[in-house]
Amino acid sequence: MYISMVALSVIDTYEQHQAIWELFPNSSERKRDHLFRVENINTSGQVMVLLQSASEPQSNVKATVLQSKLFDPQISQGEYYKFKLLANPTKCLSQGKKVIEIKDENEQIQWLQRKLRGANVTVTALESVLVKSRKSFTSRFVCFEGILQVDKPDQIYSVLVMGIGRKKHAGAGLLSLAKAS
Repeated sequence: MYISMVALSVIDTYEQHQAIWELFPNSSERKRDHLFRVENINTSGQVMVLLQSASEPQSNVKATVLQSKLFDPQISQGEYYKFKLLANPTKCLSQGKKVIEIKDENEQIQWLQRKLRGANVTVTALESVLVKSRKSFTSRFVCFEGILQVDKPDQIYSVLVMGIGRKKHAGAGLLSLAKAS
């Protein structure tokens, strides 16, 4: 896996999605093997993105790879990690036919704890952000930060690689971990 910092020249979430795909021109199967999260938008209008991918990204007209390195996370049972996750917490109504966003903070935390079943999770910061796209409706993303203690390393590794929740195409779902000191 690779972890990269990328500067995008587009602001709309749909255009960001397209620019991220174009970082992988030699991908024959067009299967999504990457996750990303918008970290900030600098004063010149560039969107700074943290990107996790199976293959090394290549700069293009809309996206410049500023830094990229191999990433091989080692997750240990009992260890404590700081985490950051931008997610789109949702729940299904009427046998999965209608999906709604979770707006209540306590329900959002419960949703996160269900998604991170292989760890004990303590949320220390939670911020709700509305994200607009010209191709879809406005979505509510939630930025979770906190501490987790790993109970089941394999489950947490799988979540780290696959991401969490819906709207991964729009920059949600990337779980970042750093050992807590």
